[in-house]
Amino acid sequence: MQIHLSSDKYDVIHSGQVFLFEKNKNLRLEVDTEDDLIFTIELRFYENESGDQEIRQNINENQILLSCYNFHKMGAGLKTPVEVATVKGKKLYFFFWSDLMAGESRSVSYTFFYER
Repeated sequence: MQIHLSSDKYDVIHSGQVFLFEKNKNLRLEVDTEDDLIFTIELRFYENESGDQEIRQNINENQILLSCYNFHKMGAGLKTPVEVATVKGKKLYFFFWSDLMAGESRSVSYTFFYER
């Protein structure tokens, strides 16, 4: 059996959930589009004195770094999917959401979408 997921004009190509050992550990996703494009998305989680939730993005060649500040218990992440690449003329989008479990370890849910 095969199940194909979609949302509006986007196909869900991969979705998952990862549990990190500790709340401020990094998550690295290596994406191989099988079209001579390999890149990484790295989520880094920090806490600072301001307490303000914030995502800072830094793109360096084939690496997208998302620095996530003050992602606490209530959950936080991207408000909408973000475009991360174009493969064979189709835009590839990434979305994630993070939660803390008992304040010690982190759960990260993520989805990759292709534009139809």
